[in-house]
Amino acid sequence: MRVCIAVFRSRTQVMSFIDYMQKIGVNCQPVPTPKEAKIGCGISAKLPFSKMKEASAIIQGYKLTAFYGFFVITKSGNRTTTVRF
Repeated sequence: MRVCIAVFRSRTQVMSFIDYMQKIGVNCQPVPTPKEAKIGCGISAKLPFSKMKEASAIIQGYKLTAFYGFFVITKSGNRTTTVRF
């Protein structure tokens, strides 16, 4: 299973991003920022990996300047890996 985490430096912008994504029908929810990010406001947005194209368009279209980056979380059995995308 793979999911994407969008990390922001602003709680306001991450909540706006989640709202924008939900308005276009993407299942997006707030989650704690992964420790691997070593930055951010403490809250990030979790979305399906397959919706990264839509997420990028939202970030660019709404000029979400506090966006830090995407992290991909992959779970395989008991192993979980988190890498910046």
